[in-house]
Amino acid sequence: MLEILLHKWDSSFGNQAPEIIVRAPGRVNIIGEHTDYNDGWVMPGAMSRSIFILASANKKHQHHWIAYDLGEEYEYDIQDTDTEIFLPWVKYIEGAIRLYAPEVRGLDILIGGDLPVGSGISSSSALVCGILFALQQLTGRTDSKEELALMGRRVEREIIGVQGGIMDQFAIMMSEPQHVMLLDCRTREYKLISADLPGCRWILINTKVKHALIDSDYNKRGAQCQQSVAIIKESFPEVHALRDVTMNMLDAAGLPEILYRRSAFVIQENDRVHQMVEALHDKDAARAGRLLKGSHKGLRHMYEVSCDELDYLADFANRYEGVLGARMMGGGFGGCVICLLKEEIIDAFSIDCVDAYLHRFSFEPEVILFELGAGVEQILI
Repeated sequence: MLEILLHKWDSSFGNQAPEIIVRAPGRVNIIGEHTDYNDGWVMPGAMSRSIFILASANKKHQHHWIAYDLGEEYEYDIQDTDTEIFLPWVKYIEGAIRLYAPEVRGLDILIGGDLPVGSGISSSSALVCGILFALQQLTGRTDSKEELALMGRRVEREIIGVQGGIMDQFAIMMSEPQHVMLLDCRTREYKLISADLPGCRWILINTKVKHALIDSDYNKRGAQCQQSVAIIKESFPEVHALRDVTMNMLDAAGLPEILYRRSAFVIQENDRVHQMVEALHDKDAARAGRLLKGSHKGLRHMYEVSCDELDYLADFANRYEGVLGARMMGGGFGGCVICLLKEEIIDAFSIDCVDAYLHRFSFEPEVILFELGAGVEQILI
C-alpha cells in the first residue's frame, strides 16, 4: 500500500518526497463499550490495519488533499474563509489544523490504507490522530502523545460533534504490539496487558452496514447517562459519573426504567472489564468468551445499540463450536463483531459465517484478520 501511495504522491505532487509519512492504526476494543464517556474503564488496542498519511508543506496559500481509497480530492485557498466543507474526511483534517496548528499554511496531504470506513474500528479517529502527529512533526512542536490524543478528542467533540471519550485516541496513539490497554478514562492512567491466549485468535467480522442512528443515538446515550447521574446524585452526592455508582445505589435511586437499564449496563460493563483483566492474566479463554457474550447481551437489550446484522453475526458465532465468545464492538448500529475463537477453526468458521450471512442478508460480511500492533508512528523510507 505504501508503494502505491508513494507513486500516487509523485504523480500528484511531483517527484519530491513527502516531508513526513505517518502510520495511524485502527482500534479494536476487547471489552468496555460505552464506558469511556462515563469515566469508566476500557480495554482497547491498536490493530495492524492502518491509515497512511503522506504530507508536506507546499509554501502556498492553498491546501491540496487526496483520499486515495475514496478517489476524492479537495483543494481550497486558505484565505477563502467562506469555503464550505461537505466531504466528511476533509472536516476531520480541517478541524485538526484549526484547533492544533491554525498558523499552518498550504499542505499537500495524501491518505490511504486498509481500514474499512464505518466499521467501528475508528478510522476517523485514526485519521485525526495521524494528522495531528504529522502536524506536530511539520511544525516542530514537542507535545506528548497523550497531549495529542486529548487534542484528537477535542477535534471530534468540538468540530465533528461526537461526544465520545478518550479510548480511541489513547489506543491509537500509545498502544504496543501484542498488548491491549487497560485504560482508566477518568485518571487517564493505563497499563498494557498481554492479550495472547494460547491456541486462540481474536478476529473481527465487519457487517458492512452503518445505520444512520449511530451519530444521533450515540450522543443520546451519553445524555441519558448524564440524566441518570443527575438523579442519582440527589441521593448520593459523591457520585460524579456512572463509574461511581454501584448496583445498590442504582436500585435505591428510583430512576425511570430506561435510564435504569442504560445505567445498569454501564456498571456491569465496567465490572466485565476488570474480570477480563483476570481472565487474560490467567490465560482463561473460556472465561474471556463468557464475558464477551455477557457484553453483547447487555449492549443488545439494555443499552440498545445493536442491530439485526450485528445480532445475527454474534448469535451465529456464539453457537459455533470452537468460538469462545463474540460481541458487537464500537458505537453500535453497524460495524464489527469481535470474536475469540480457537485458532484451528478460523478457516471453517470464516467460510460458514460468510455463507450464512450472505443467505440471510444477500451480501457478504468481511472477515478481518489482524494482529495487535503499535500506535501512531513515523515511517522512514
